[in-house]
Amino acid sequence: MAGTDVISEDVDSGPETPASHQTRLKWTIVALFVLMAGALLLKALDERQTSDAAALSLLGSETRALASQINARADAVDVALELIDGSDVSRSTVATTLPNVDAIVALTDASRAPEGSRLKDAAEAAAAAVEEGHRLALSRSNDIVLVSSSETPEAALLALAPAGTWLPTLSAGNRLSLIGDVSISAGDPAMSQYLRGSLSHAPAMKMGGGLNRAATACSPLSGSAVSLCTASASPLFTLNDVMRLLIYALLLAAPVLAIVGLMGTLTKEETIEIIEETRDNESDRIMNVVMRGARAGYWEWKPDEQTFYLSEGAAQLFNIVGTGEVSIEELLMNIHPDHQARMRETLEKSQRVGWIQTNFLVNASPARWLELRGSVSGGDDGEELVFGGILLDVTRRRQSEDRVKAAERRLRNAIEGFNGPFALWDNRQRILYWNRAFAIDFGLTDTVRPGMSKETIVIARAGAVRAEKQSAEDSRTMLIALNNGRWVKMVERATPDGGLISIGVDVTENVRNEQELKKQKQRMKKAVTDLERSEGRAGELARKYSEEKAKAERMAHTKSAFLANMSHELRTPLNAINGFSEILANELYGTLGDQRYKGYAQDILTSGQHLLDMINDILDMAKIEAGKMTIAPQPIDPVDPVDAAVRMIRRKAEDKQIKLVLEAPDHLPDIDADHRAIRQMVLNLISNAIKFTDADGTITVGVERRGPDIFVSVADTGIGIPAEDVPRLAMPFEQVSGTKDRNYNGTGLGLALTKSFAEMHGGRMSITSVEGEGTTVGFTLPIEGATATVAAAEEADRKALELEERMA
Repeated sequence: MAGTDVISEDVDSGPETPASHQTRLKWTIVALFVLMAGALLLKALDERQTSDAAALSLLGSETRALASQINARADAVDVALELIDGSDVSRSTVATTLPNVDAIVALTDASRAPEGSRLKDAAEAAAAAVEEGHRLALSRSNDIVLVSSSETPEAALLALAPAGTWLPTLSAGNRLSLIGDVSISAGDPAMSQYLRGSLSHAPAMKMGGGLNRAATACSPLSGSAVSLCTASASPLFTLNDVMRLLIYALLLAAPVLAIVGLMGTLTKEETIEIIEETRDNESDRIMNVVMRGARAGYWEWKPDEQTFYLSEGAAQLFNIVGTGEVSIEELLMNIHPDHQARMRETLEKSQRVGWIQTNFLVNASPARWLELRGSVSGGDDGEELVFGGILLDVTRRRQSEDRVKAAERRLRNAIEGFNGPFALWDNRQRILYWNRAFAIDFGLTDTVRPGMSKETIVIARAGAVRAEKQSAEDSRTMLIALNNGRWVKMVERATPDGGLISIGVDVTENVRNEQELKKQKQRMKKAVTDLERSEGRAGELARKYSEEKAKAERMAHTKSAFLANMSHELRTPLNAINGFSEILANELYGTLGDQRYKGYAQDILTSGQHLLDMINDILDMAKIEAGKMTIAPQPIDPVDPVDAAVRMIRRKAEDKQIKLVLEAPDHLPDIDADHRAIRQMVLNLISNAIKFTDADGTITVGVERRGPDIFVSVADTGIGIPAEDVPRLAMPFEQVSGTKDRNYNGTGLGLALTKSFAEMHGGRMSITSVEGEGTTVGFTLPIEGATATVAAAEEADRKALELEERMA
């Protein structure tokens, strides 16, 4: 210790001694070693962070992709449940068409299953999902339960799918979990420790025991409180890490051994001089090699002094000559003006959060994008805050991203500009992309979503397709006839990754020309055949045709005369009976004497009005069957005729102590329909509901929009209809006895007339009923289409008449 003190004094007071030279050389070597080791360590840490970030990004993308697959399957099941709801499609038939779905049942049926069964567990999960407004839940039996959207749990449908069939097969070191009120997992059981506790949706690394580590990521499933979480083993040290450390150790050992060797061969004075000259150069050389290879530089920032220190590589990236400290203002002058304000905000924010990461454009030609990364050090016990990090040139990465986006944009514009349908499918035949023409032509604008299977889309597009047939030349080519009268030729071709591309071409004109050519050939053939027939045969056919025509005209005349006589002979006396009985019942010309006469007169009036209504129904039905009943559609408010019908029949409901409610939104579009026909349909439905509903019951009349249609419904809380009797209710003169063994007055024509009027508007009628709980009868009316339907019917009649005249 004394010797050391003497040396220190000599250093301060006079020429250096050999001992002081040795001490300085030792510290120089140590400093050089530490500097090089630090530079290599920074490089290793940066590569590890980059590798971890890439692994987390990949895991996050895979997790979102898996979640999208499950969402796509859920969407397909949703579409199937919507198709089942309100239609006569068999649930079991639809369930067999959906992959990995065991059953589709009503929630009320599943709730009656025995305790501990899959259906009972699924019903409990589905009930909770309906209450929370979710469409997907997990049951205790490891099943995925999907619930249809409905106003009440009793009307909901649920689909039951084993969770294991929806989850992919995972290799060792990977685990996947569906986490909700219950958890369902698959994969390596050793990874389950990383999927416990609260998990963030953002990808993150979680430590296990020892050096074990795993990357985790979560993604929520749409329309549910369930999240899909994955864990993938990511050890803290791998073989690649060991190899990288060995390479860095060799890089570190080489200059150190060279310096030690030089020190042993040179004199003390030469060694000191060489080390002094090469110490900074060697460290800078190594750092510059590393930084140049990464197109990066090192920087430091002292907020208190408002200065930046830039290494040689960092200064070059900023277009600043040399190295050293520069002010913030000087630094900002080299940043693009559009990014200067954001850079100031980033520096101010970094003093609160303790780290910096931002991208910006520098003033350079050509343009150059830089990424600034770093974190804070110091700040304890009054120590000055210092930020340090690296500066990266990310121009190539940004240019690559821009080129990819531009290419995608051009491709999308080209596909959207194509007037024929286009769709891209993955290797599992799930739709990835489609153009606007595909959605419009097949009526999928409100239905198609990414990830839907091809089978589901084929089912969903059935409403827009009139017919389709396979090409005789190519099995992958289909000729599809659309309901709008167009013909589309769909061609499918495989992609290199196992997917499919579907391209459609409008061939309407070609098909029409072909059909016209066939008709011309048939007419020519018929003409030749007719010419070949004998004159006697032609005369015989003409005679038979004249006889049949005369017979048909006589039958039509007889039916018309019958209808006219019925209208006059029945309505005229009934009107007189109703008028006189009304005068007697109201005692317009004085009292009748006995009060029973007034009651008898009221009974006569009621019976006469009932008989007149029955006759009117029969005559209307006869006119419809004879094709003489017409409607006069015009733009009207759809609520107006419904409200008029409710007002007309409200007294009848109040007399029976039945609550009659009208539910309709404030604003609905005008529809092309016949006001009188709609009012008559609603009156028929409400009259039926009043007949089959007991006192203190409720009848709800609803008007709502469903896509391109207006839906009018009448729902009662009456006795209901047995399921086996529902299909024949819309047939003329059909009545169904109630469950209380009661028969009701009427012709049984109300529903038949309503069905006929709805079809004359281009709509349809639907009936749903639960015996003992009530019945809902509704009909749809297209917002635009009644005029077109009437015109089409008139055109068909005109063509038939022309054909008849031509044959005559």
